Amino acid sequence: MSLERYRAECDSLGCVEFFDQLVEDGNNPGFAAMLAQRSPPGTKGTDRNFLEGSHDWADSMGSTNRKHIFGEAKKAGISTQGKVYKGGLGRPNDPMAWVGNSGDVLAVCKEKGFSCEGAVNYKAPERRIKKKRLADDIAHGFMQKELASDPSLRERVKKNPKKLVELKEKVVEKHGGKKR
Repeated sequence: MSLERYRAECDSLGCVEFFDQLVEDGNNPGFAAMLAQRSPPGTKGTDRNFLEGSHDWADSMGSTNRKHIFGEAKKAGISTQGKVYKGGLGRPNDPMAWVGNSGDVLAVCKEKGFSCEGAVNYKAPERRIKKKRLADDIAHGFMQKELASDPSLRERVKKNPKKLVELKEKVVEKHGGKKR
C-alpha cells in the first residue's frame, strides 16, 4: 500500500493526526498505520475481521439456549450453515438475524433502519413519525359528550353535517396535545 492509501484509511478511522506524527517521526507508513489504527492496516471492515472467533460462537452458550436458538431457526426454515446469529438484528426465527458476513449486517441495518458501530459502521437516516394530536376514537368520545350536553349543537349538526367537522376540530384543539 502507498502512503496515500494508509493515510486515507487512517483518516476514515479518525486517527490521521497520530499517523502523520508517526510518519513525521520517521516510521514506515505501514507500521505507522498499524500503530495509529491499533490493528494491522487493511483489516478493519473485512469479513475476516468481522467473523474472527465466531466459528465456534454457539459452543460458549448454554445447551438450553443453544437448542432454543437453533430450534427456532429450524422451525422457520432458516439454514444456519456458515452463519452466525446476531440477536441485535432480530429474533432467532428471523432470517435476517442470521448473517454470514459484514455485508449481510449492513444490508439488514439499511433495510430495518438500524444504526450500528463497530466491525460494521452505518448511520441510519432519522425517521420522523407523524403523530396524531388526538386519536379518532378518543375525539369521537369527546364529540359524543359535547353533543349529549348541548341540544342546540345536536340540532345544528343534524341540519348541517359539516358542523361535525367543526366540532371535531374544536374537540381536538381543546383536548389534543400541542401541535408538532
